[in-house]
Amino acid sequence: MDSRDSSTPNRDGSSAAAAAAGDEDASALAKDAALCFQSRKFAECVDVLNQLKSKKEKDPKVLYNIAIAEFFRDGCSNPKKLLEVLNNVKKRSEELALASGEQVESGNNVGNKVTSGSKGSGTNGANIIYTDEFGTSVASLNMGIIWFHLHEYAKALSILEPLYQNIEPIDETTALHICHLLLDVVLACHDASKSADVLNYLEKAFGVTNVSQGENGNTAAQQSLNVVGKSASEPNSSLV
Repeated sequence: MDSRDSSTPNRDGSSAAAAAAGDEDASALAKDAALCFQSRKFAECVDVLNQLKSKKEKDPKVLYNIAIAEFFRDGCSNPKKLLEVLNNVKKRSEELALASGEQVESGNNVGNKVTSGSKGSGTNGANIIYTDEFGTSVASLNMGIIWFHLHEYAKALSILEPLYQNIEPIDETTALHICHLLLDVVLACHDASKSADVLNYLEKAFGVTNVSQGENGNTAAQQSLNVVGKSASEPNSSLV
């Protein structure tokens, strides 16, 4: 009895130690993947991320970053494929949130929140990054950017409008990119009332004024997630 009792803490301790070691390994792999991406070694980045996937097989953030790295590795040649993968990852993230009893919101990133200003009531309302805090708003924003660069403005708008309508919970940086991209989309659609609403919100919430037409979508693509840059064939790289 004594020997069995004394061994139980050892087994528990061993399990805890193994879990801690696994977390450390995963953290190290994530840092290596980010370094490879920033160095534009996309094939190596994919290899490292696949190692990380073996430790966190169903983690949406890992699946998301693999999709982004593979997109760059293949020369950004198949944006439609990336759209499909991002949509699947977004659905997976939502399923996990529902399964854990959490309320699924379009913006569930951790960070500074938009607390000032109001987006108004006339506009319905999304980046391509490797990020530590994955939220469905990030995936949606990237999808919006891809549709924008494919000149599918109606499809981009269908993604951006829900994000804009529920923009308050989204972290400040992502929210700013959503607004910039949405502004470019509505201008491309020649919708003056919606563009005025977005401009009004940008000024109230972020103090942004004098935004020029034609530079918003590019700015969002470059600064938000940076998979699709000034054009679909001219990507920028950014991993955290």
